[in-house]
Amino acid sequence: FVQYFSKQRCGPSTTGYLSPCHIDDGVRMDNGQHQDATGGWHDASDLRKWISATIYGMIGMGKKMQLHPTLNRIATIDELRWGNRYFLAMQEPQGYIMNYIGGDVKKHSDSNRWTDNEEGPEGGELAFVKPNTGKSTADMLLMGTKDDRVIRTDALEGSGQYNFILAEALMAGIMKTDDPAYSAKCLDAAVRCFNWSLKEVKRDDSGTIGAAMLASLELFKVTGQETYKTFAKEQAAELKKLQAPQGHGGISGFYFYATPAKEPYKNIWNGCEELIALCDMVKMFPSDSDVSLWKDIISHYTRDYLMTFTRRNSFGIVPFGLFTGNDPGGNRKIGDYWYRYFMQPESDWWVGINANLASSGIGLLKASAILSDPELKAYAQKQLDWILGANPFNSSTMAGVGYNHPRHFAGSTFIPNTPIIPGAVINGLGGDHDDLTVIGNGNWQISEYWTPMVAYTLWLMAELSVSE
Repeated sequence: FVQYFSKQRCGPSTTGYLSPCHIDDGVRMDNGQHQDATGGWHDASDLRKWISATIYGMIGMGKKMQLHPTLNRIATIDELRWGNRYFLAMQEPQGYIMNYIGGDVKKHSDSNRWTDNEEGPEGGELAFVKPNTGKSTADMLLMGTKDDRVIRTDALEGSGQYNFILAEALMAGIMKTDDPAYSAKCLDAAVRCFNWSLKEVKRDDSGTIGAAMLASLELFKVTGQETYKTFAKEQAAELKKLQAPQGHGGISGFYFYATPAKEPYKNIWNGCEELIALCDMVKMFPSDSDVSLWKDIISHYTRDYLMTFTRRNSFGIVPFGLFTGNDPGGNRKIGDYWYRYFMQPESDWWVGINANLASSGIGLLKASAILSDPELKAYAQKQLDWILGANPFNSSTMAGVGYNHPRHFAGSTFIPNTPIIPGAVINGLGGDHDDLTVIGNGNWQISEYWTPMVAYTLWLMAELSVSE
């Protein structure tokens, strides 16, 4: 996994598969000024550096370091620092982290390309217009040449802000002994973003709440400050309000998007952060007065929701989610709700299920220890088994491991394309209209690399390897 990230390096590296690259990143969208945004990793089988996705690389490797602090330590720390070079550069003085570079600025894939790596003279013209001015960028005395990529300077969405806080707090803890000055820099970045997010981020869905809890718990580990524990407890209380109560509509334990209860919450890549965080809280604060509440939420979600559907599936995988209204395809129904194991292929945007499986596996494994329930651990293993080949196609979706891999997706808008990189975990097998498994034909929805899939699979493997 660490070697995978080293191959995906962006910037003036010696290990990236086409290094050096994009050393002219980038130009701010808000004022047209050059700002160093080099470093980090290409997110997928493309050249984009979405922070919402690539930040999971920091989290996956950081959690591996906590569980296996000496395993491949030097190489892992080196990789984490390379990624963090980009993330720290994308943090604004106000504390928040910006959105991305290399993504879609004005139209699809307009920055998903190789560049000339040159910082040209002032006045270089770029292919976009400064927002709300009508002025060409040629009028703004830009640094760089006309192919420089544009930094989306607006704030990243809420759960991404908290994942950045989590990543920086993880780094602060990992580097506390190795490099105290760097550790303090990472902690300062985490605290400033946390303080900004308290005021600016709306926490009304389980994904954002889960990310907020994990971030605050990691800050508590590093600082010991009670304010972060208090915040995590407050978020757990809010999460409980979103959980479907027992006896609800024939199925319970899942979360709604918001109150009052309407649509069940579904997110293919935010993962099971809320379940993971609750389990960590029980372990960290076993004598807290709210432990019984946390255990109730954990039990309700795993036993009444997840396990209801894993037991119905021949391979024991968790569901993608519940649906209201008409049958979304598959004719699978329980109580008042339809359900699917895969996203709908008719949707405007859909991907395979590896991130959902791996993150749920982490949650199930942690819940198994909290609830003393070995069945949950067995089903945690089944999520990894599916990813590595225990599925209807005997298909491993991790490059370099196993057999019958889905056809490689190498990118579509740039040359040279992305090579096959051992350690890559692709989006994952998908489903057809009837919710039956499909392996695809090299389509990006199934066969593209994606950082959350890699990171969650790494984290799940690390957790399984130390579980008792």
